[in-house]
Amino acid sequence: MSFTMKEGGFGVGDYVAFGVLCVSSCAGGVWYSAIGSRSKAVVDLKDYLLGGKAMSTFPVAMSLIASYVSGVTILGTPAEVYNYGTQYWLVIVGVTLSCVVVATVYLPVFCTLRLSSSYEYLELRFNRHVRAVASILFLLDEVLFLPMVVYVPALAFNQLTGFNVFAVGGAMVVICGLYTVLGGLRAVVWTDSVQTGVMYIGVVLVAVAGTLAVGGVSDVLSIAKESGRLDLSNWSFSPYERQTGWGAVVGGLLYWTCFNSVNQTMVQRYIALPSKRKAITALGIFCMGAILAISLCVWCGLAAWGAWVRGGCEPSGAPPVDDRLLPAFVTYVASVQHLPGLAGVFLAGVFGAGLSSLSAVLNACALVAVEDLLHGWLRLRLRPLAEGLLARSVTAALAIISVLMLVVIEKLGGVLGVATALSAIAASATCGIFTLGMACWWVGPRGALAGGAAGALLAGAVSLGTQAAAAAGLRAPPPAAPAHCALNATLTALQPDLDPETIFPLFRVSYHWIAPLGLLATLTVGATVGYFFDERDSSKMDAELFTPVIWRLLPREAHENAGMTRRLLNTKDVDSPTPSAPLILGQVSDKIEMNAESSR
Repeated sequence: MSFTMKEGGFGVGDYVAFGVLCVSSCAGGVWYSAIGSRSKAVVDLKDYLLGGKAMSTFPVAMSLIASYVSGVTILGTPAEVYNYGTQYWLVIVGVTLSCVVVATVYLPVFCTLRLSSSYEYLELRFNRHVRAVASILFLLDEVLFLPMVVYVPALAFNQLTGFNVFAVGGAMVVICGLYTVLGGLRAVVWTDSVQTGVMYIGVVLVAVAGTLAVGGVSDVLSIAKESGRLDLSNWSFSPYERQTGWGAVVGGLLYWTCFNSVNQTMVQRYIALPSKRKAITALGIFCMGAILAISLCVWCGLAAWGAWVRGGCEPSGAPPVDDRLLPAFVTYVASVQHLPGLAGVFLAGVFGAGLSSLSAVLNACALVAVEDLLHGWLRLRLRPLAEGLLARSVTAALAIISVLMLVVIEKLGGVLGVATALSAIAASATCGIFTLGMACWWVGPRGALAGGAAGALLAGAVSLGTQAAAAAGLRAPPPAAPAHCALNATLTALQPDLDPETIFPLFRVSYHWIAPLGLLATLTVGATVGYFFDERDSSKMDAELFTPVIWRLLPREAHENAGMTRRLLNTKDVDSPTPSAPLILGQVSDKIEMNAESSR
């Protein structure tokens, strides 16, 4: 049987499997929203946004995975591997290294200061205006990313059942918005845990059944090797090649460091745990889960490629294909292996991944809007009930925007590259501002704002420029098909629609390098402007405001003031509002140990 990329269709067994798994995955969140929290979730803002900072490690780790492994990963990664080979798989090295960087550089600062919002740090280190700028960048980032999270499951549903993309997207937002708006972080985390499990079940079943449909592991590997899609030897330094070893490793490291280190979606889960040790444990589980998810999706792409080649290289499946690859491959496998219900389980997994990512982002945006913009920037404090309703209103508004923006997302192609490029705009600039604050003691508000503006402008220009070039017809040519496919007279080689030399060089770079460019611009401009134009503020010279990695380099004044900011927070003697949630550590010494000596 040939794999044509035109497969689709849902049977009775698929509808039953999809319905049962979706209902079970959302039941926990709906229960907590309607019964478990009741009026407390409306009035108690800290419980709504941070789960009372008493969450368990494993559910939070599953929620971290859900924040990263969305439907973009599940549908985008197999298509990327099918088109361009396994070079992308090396991104797992970058993900691993990014977790090490987060645990050693950024997380100790947040856990020591015991903050309820990551952006609150920027007010302590710089001022409330820098905090507001970073918060707005975060909200902009999520406005660009949310439609992608909604679009991918809707696309899969459309491929398998024929239902309208916008109708499916709207239904998805209503389901997710219900338990996110009503239940807060507890509902999100517990629902994420179940949905992440459903997602893994779906991807594992597709990987196993797809491998058997091709003929086994050895057949998948031999076909991939013959066609050059198992090659990991491209370590070119050229930023114009879509997939290289350096692009996947270095780009993956910096992109996921930008995302995992200071993004409120992730930090909100770290600080929902009662101790730093549990936060690092959750981060480790997240790292292993992300590696497993990426590897499974890579294998699904190779299995789909093997099925296409073994089936006679039908022209309709010739690369590059779009993100409908995996839904088509699932129905192909279900037909070949006689597995009714497989498509339903797979679609439930994609929906679970999309719902969990959507709920995580919506909840984080609500916290940023209330904690950072309302409290931190505008200096307004409303009654608890009013703030709770405001948080829910922000969540609902963003959910509606994500559906409306499907009109734009539908016209873009290759969700993996598009999502990475768009989310890199704000993520790189925001991470750069935090890094300036934690590592560059000479940088003040002027340097932070100048660096953030430079990083966002550069990353935004490159990201939007690359998307415009892609829309105009600029495509990276995929590796050659196997020899016997080339003999098929109906299969013609892909010819680029646009001469790359006619495109501005920065608009031709791979999506892997957009985040590094934005981060480099932020750090370079920020450090330079800070050195020449910022004056040192002794009230900001506190060793606890800087990462332990550079403690030995800090001025003596910073060591002498170590712990000052935290003690003032505890006694409410600082200008910034005290965190509206319980502090993350029960007891922390007022002394910091550096070079085996007490700082005070």
